[in-house]
Amino acid sequence: MADQTPGGFDVTQPNVARMYDYYLGGKNHFPADRAAAERVVELSRGHVREAVRENRAFLGRAVRFLARERGVRAFLDLGAGLPTQGNVHEIALDVSPDVRVTYVDNDPVVAAHARALLEGDPRVRFAQADLRRPEEVVAAAEENGLALDRPVALLLVSCLHFVRDEEDPEGLMAAYRELLPSGSHVVISHVSSDPLPDEMAAMSGVYSRANAPFEARPAAQIAGFFDGYDLVEPGVVELHRWRPEPDALPLSGPVLPVLGGVARRA
Repeated sequence: MADQTPGGFDVTQPNVARMYDYYLGGKNHFPADRAAAERVVELSRGHVREAVRENRAFLGRAVRFLARERGVRAFLDLGAGLPTQGNVHEIALDVSPDVRVTYVDNDPVVAAHARALLEGDPRVRFAQADLRRPEEVVAAAEENGLALDRPVALLLVSCLHFVRDEEDPEGLMAAYRELLPSGSHVVISHVSSDPLPDEMAAMSGVYSRANAPFEARPAAQIAGFFDGYDLVEPGVVELHRWRPEPDALPLSGPVLPVLGGVARRA
């Protein structure tokens, strides 16, 4: 029988949420997660850590932009992962106290942590659902109090590369587009395979032994996820190039190629 925590979670198989927590310097991981994450760190020559930090920074800038400049007051964060510093609700509520945030993840580990952290604030909810089932996700969000009679920000930050090609990520994005109200926005970040195909294939091999396979994709395919939306300038770019803060420091060295963008549904 696989080793399990008191909550019934298998700790012998690497878990992508716990691996991400390890990259960020968190404490919610186990030896199997650390071993897999260290292998990815090795294959990336250490660059995965900076890529993860850039991903979090991009998420923060996108949420602040949508809350401040676009007046978005409802956020739906898919594949949210384990709670960490700079969570979406903390960033958005700092802009406006009337923001509502619903986190969505299908991982029971994430669900347990999120519900414990978020208990007590009616503005912030968690729904356990699979982002690959758009209708179920939207229904779960509505059941948890997220009103879809006004524009919503749909966040798919560092999660679509865990949706395999045979699961039709383009079709998923088209389905979400039809389900969202007019004026909604979508935020996507995704690992690109273009510059480092061999390294990305090796890292995908590590993730294939975790609880969610990983697929880096060409830049053109990533840009295609925004079809039917109006891209916000500067379009789909490397994360550090998306509306950087005026006092942003230059990157300390190479990072893994991760692209991101924000777009509006007409």
